[in-house]
Amino acid sequence: MSVLAKAYYNAKGLVTATQRKSNLSDRYKFESRSRNLDTAVIILAGYKQPLWPLVFPRLKAAMPADADICVMSAGKYDSALSALCAQNGWSYLGTHTNDVALVQNIAISLHPAATLIVKIDEDMFVTKDTVTLCIDYYKKLKADGIVNPALVTPMINVNGVTYRPLLKHLGLLEEYEARFGPARIATLGSRATDDPIAAQWIWERTAPLEQIAATLTPSSELLMAPVQFSIGLIVFEREFWEAIGLLPVKRHMLAMKQSTLGVDEDHLCRLATSQSRPVVICQHAIAGHFSFGRQYSGMLGFLGEHPEYFAEAGDQ
Repeated sequence: MSVLAKAYYNAKGLVTATQRKSNLSDRYKFESRSRNLDTAVIILAGYKQPLWPLVFPRLKAAMPADADICVMSAGKYDSALSALCAQNGWSYLGTHTNDVALVQNIAISLHPAATLIVKIDEDMFVTKDTVTLCIDYYKKLKADGIVNPALVTPMINVNGVTYRPLLKHLGLLEEYEARFGPARIATLGSRATDDPIAAQWIWERTAPLEQIAATLTPSSELLMAPVQFSIGLIVFEREFWEAIGLLPVKRHMLAMKQSTLGVDEDHLCRLATSQSRPVVICQHAIAGHFSFGRQYSGMLGFLGEHPEYFAEAGDQ
């Protein structure tokens, strides 16, 4: 642990028993089908129902056989998700409090045998190999010892970091910049993350994802995120989650009915930096991100007009 991280922990008491309890405390319903495996895949869902018919078949095809799968809903119990999980042999968790950090903490704690965690959001479109490639790459990075990763993530089309190298790989970077301006690597003020038209343009050129996946190959060069990374699909170790004091639950914000979206992302990325544990991109795996929040409504209209861009290649 870095000196900065130690100072932060000492000052803030992130791992005190009281705060740890707060980060895990809520009423919940857990329908467990866990097999106590070494890897747990936790899928955050419950609020983007229009995407489920497209997202969940992809997720089902991509789930590793040697992993426990748990769908989790923050602040609700969804009977449709419960039924889907029962059909697939997955666990389902619904919490009382609508806080994504809290539901993730509880989900991880309910899988005590899992040393490796994969977290996926309900607006991520995967190929059948996305998850296993990212898991294997995480393990390779640990074995190689060049970096000690905090998070491993695939190439993602609508993303403030990976969209640029992906467009460059596809020979589309100049065309994008002629239309939308510089393809800046940034999570704020980037048209790729702010503008629904830019997201539509990217989806038009990166679908079907399966065909793009076939063009990606492992690279000997590490690609790491230089800015805060969007955590729609990440692989990390339980040890890292423990080391950063779990994900922070901002009770004062919840009490004032303020949104806590993004608190988990900020915490993960900030503490990763302080501990010299980078976010590393698996350059031979890909996922599609439907949109960021400010693009969502515009992208829903696009989905209605072009469902073929979001279906698996064999379904088109």
